[in-house]
Amino acid sequence: MPCSPGGRFHPALLQRGRWQALAPLLYPRRFWIALALALGVAAAALGAVEPLFYKYLLDALVHGASASRARAREWRAGVLALAGLGAALTAQRLLQVAQSLTVNRVRFDSSFELSGLVLERLYARPLSFHQHSGAGYLLTRIDRGVAALGQVVGDVLQSLAPNTINLLLMMALLWRLSPRLAWVGLAPMPLFLWATVRGAATLAGHEEVVQEGWSRLYSRVTEVLSGIKTVKSMGGEALEVAEYQRQARLIFRRLWRLVFADASYNEAKGALALLGRLGVAGYGFWLVTRGAITPGTWIAATSYATLLYGPLDGLASTYSGVARQMAAATVVLDFLAEPGPEVTAAPPRAFHTPGRGAVRFEQVSYAYPARDAARHLPPRWAIDRVSFHIEAGETIAVIGPSGGGKTTLMDLLLRFHDPVAGRILIDGVDLRTLAPSQLRRHMAVVLQEPLLLQGTIADNVAYGCAHASTRQIHAAVEAAQAAEFIARLPRGLQTPLGEGGARLSGGEKQRLAIARALLRDPRILILDEATAHLDAASEAALNTALRRLVRNRTAIVISHRLASMLTPDRIFVIGQGRLLEQGAPEALLASDGFYARHHQPLPPALETVLA
Repeated sequence: MPCSPGGRFHPALLQRGRWQALAPLLYPRRFWIALALALGVAAAALGAVEPLFYKYLLDALVHGASASRARAREWRAGVLALAGLGAALTAQRLLQVAQSLTVNRVRFDSSFELSGLVLERLYARPLSFHQHSGAGYLLTRIDRGVAALGQVVGDVLQSLAPNTINLLLMMALLWRLSPRLAWVGLAPMPLFLWATVRGAATLAGHEEVVQEGWSRLYSRVTEVLSGIKTVKSMGGEALEVAEYQRQARLIFRRLWRLVFADASYNEAKGALALLGRLGVAGYGFWLVTRGAITPGTWIAATSYATLLYGPLDGLASTYSGVARQMAAATVVLDFLAEPGPEVTAAPPRAFHTPGRGAVRFEQVSYAYPARDAARHLPPRWAIDRVSFHIEAGETIAVIGPSGGGKTTLMDLLLRFHDPVAGRILIDGVDLRTLAPSQLRRHMAVVLQEPLLLQGTIADNVAYGCAHASTRQIHAAVEAAQAAEFIARLPRGLQTPLGEGGARLSGGEKQRLAIARALLRDPRILILDEATAHLDAASEAALNTALRRLVRNRTAIVISHRLASMLTPDRIFVIGQGRLLEQGAPEALLASDGFYARHHQPLPPALETVLA
């Protein structure tokens, strides 16, 4: 991480390339940004002249007391000055309110758009990224990062310009009143700036450790909640609570160090500011007694010395705040600066060929470089020079030992990865010339753990087919043999599902997944261990739906089990990343190879059910 746990604020946090990613968000709001800056500058200018009114009033009072003939005229001028001061302070307050509203508009609008953009980039990341990143960790960092960037935008707009103008005006007016008092008031400033920079670096280091700790902690909580049934069955609730408390205690210890460091540096800066104010007050009083300056000049200079460290402290707080927020914001800025496309591709071509799903692998090889590079080992080929051809409409069973490359083969077909060597064609079109989203419109996948989201049954069946009509959804449900159990539900297709479809059995979830696949009407269907977690009776109940699903389309059935509900036209045996065997089931049984040695016929009772 650019911000190390040791408390060093690395300049990489402020790299220009990172912040350029925010330009498309802020540029359309340039009018409101300019307005916020202008309002802040105007409010700062009005606030800076306040001590001048006090000087005029005090000098008028002293002069009026010593010269009785001019007393009435001086009092009238004093009343006018007092009225002017009231008007200036009122106008300043109104300008500050207007600036706050304008800044918040920019902050909230940009944060809303930023969160959508980050989510879009997150979904576009390659499958391998999501497989190696914890969901809870990732969401915590992104959520905190978006909030941090919104805070940075707000702080910079509301504090940077007004405090800078205010500081420059205070310094100029103090110098104008008395250069000697200005030197005294500004003497502690170098130490003040040093404390600011040093404190920001220390706080940023602590903040990074805290952010990382919370992210890992909530990653663990997310994992536990996603497997709460297993945790409860193993009696692990107390263990998880104890682990949470242990990690949270470590985070709070670091958080306390952060709070202590923040308070220490703030106290040091406060002491330096007090030193500057007391120096101006004491030296100014001595100058008054010597007749070098008027009492009004002394009061005004003391006021400016007091106010001088206000905008300086505001700028210091903005700098420290940006440094601390950058610990969380770095994740989001990296997402925007490096969007990480899912796969690299040539300019996409149209995919409107009249084919029905013929698939060809030509000497395809693939390795997982990130995984192997981290271990400093030579690449391990997940797929090694695999070639085959699937005719349109064929049903192919892909079997083999666990870790042999079956799932990687399908990931390549879905273009989650691109081959290192060789090429893959569908209906004669190289997949590299197709955008992933365009390719996947013609494919459907039914997994062993079907994805069911919160929403109604109809929403889940129509997922990915937003324009499907109610009639089409009903037809898909009927074809998937799901209409019977849906009719028993309180609201039918409009019955809301809990997270993950917790109210449904495994077989019911799979039938909804099959209905979803039917609704897509794909050229190519992939069944990846679709019946792995079902008992024999539930598996048999899906037989009719599965047979209807694969009809008139290319189907690829991935399974560890050699007894399948579907009779394939051919079987591919994949092991150690290579195509070991291929052929019709009868031919492979006669060849005394892997399939023949591991084939287990269905039990007679199940054969009767399927007949």
